Amino acid sequence: MELKGPLVTKDMIKESLKQLGVTEGMSLFVHTSLKQIGWIPGGAQTLITALMETVGEEGLIMMAAQSTDNSDPKNWMNPPVPEEWWQTIRDELPAYDPARTVTRGIGVVPELFRTYPGVHRSAHPMWSVSAWGKGAAEVVSDHTLEAGFGPGSPIDKFLDRDGHVLHLGSPWDSTTVWHYAEYGIEGKEIEYGCAMIEDGERVFKTFSHLDIDSEMFGPIGASLNGKDYVNSGRLGNADIHLVSARKSMPEVMLQLNSMRNWLIG
Repeated sequence: MELKGPLVTKDMIKESLKQLGVTEGMSLFVHTSLKQIGWIPGGAQTLITALMETVGEEGLIMMAAQSTDNSDPKNWMNPPVPEEWWQTIRDELPAYDPARTVTRGIGVVPELFRTYPGVHRSAHPMWSVSAWGKGAAEVVSDHTLEAGFGPGSPIDKFLDRDGHVLHLGSPWDSTTVWHYAEYGIEGKEIEYGCAMIEDGERVFKTFSHLDIDSEMFGPIGASLNGKDYVNSGRLGNADIHLVSARKSMPEVMLQLNSMRNWLIG
């Protein structure tokens, strides 16, 4: 099988990050797609190292670490499972363990990142976040079922640090931070469930929470190109973007609200 180029080195990654506006000490919430960038010697490890070296120990790097297969099978769609399996799955799912529970559907980079020395992972059994750098442990602390992506969550603390969203070849609909905007508009709640440890015992815990949906983030992200809080560039074959999380949030909230009102009719 022929390798898909171009060849992209660690120094090239660091130079592209600096040109994009990433500086030492910056707080980043990172989304990546290795296959869009090209062929990197060392792959995910090289990319993570380049990010860490660029922001330094005074900076902060965060990535999604979602384990959405630790959830109620009645809500599964990709793929769905037979209803007669549901209770067995609920009974057999391993309880969430920050050190052992693998991520699902978010790529090799965040899966490797969560295992790195010095990386801290939050306690949410479905929507956890990993962080490395200055204040990483505090940022991911106290991540409760109820907080999700909203007030009191690691996303909330990231916004308080005036962090930036970094996309390296990844689509706009993967922008984890923008889920925070959903808590500022009217939305329905649904019942979730997950396996976790509670009072020292493994339980399958059900809870009610806002229905989270990133489907509309794609057109919203495309509409932000050219805004003064969005820097764009290239890395290998990939489009890359650096976005002020705080400055983008009002526009994301406005567009989400408008789109949902239109859909409701």
